[in-house]
Amino acid sequence: LIIMKIEKIIKGAIWFSLFILTIGICSIFLYIGFNNYRKGNITVLVIGFSLLPLIFFCAFKGLKLIISAIFDSL
Repeated sequence: LIIMKIEKIIKGAIWFSLFILTIGICSIFLYIGFNNYRKGNITVLVIGFSLLPLIFFCAFKGLKLIISAIFDSL
């Protein structure tokens, strides 16, 4: 029982690390994309905006796993 909770917390931590990594990558793409937007190129900007849902998905999945590990029935 305790091992299963620890595994859920580790999986949640992995999802949170993906969340942080995705925030960094998305912010870099958006920064470069807005600088290239002045030059007429929007490819990188579109990639940056398409990564935004992935940020929310990783955060939701990680939070759901950690909360279920904490508040599941003993």
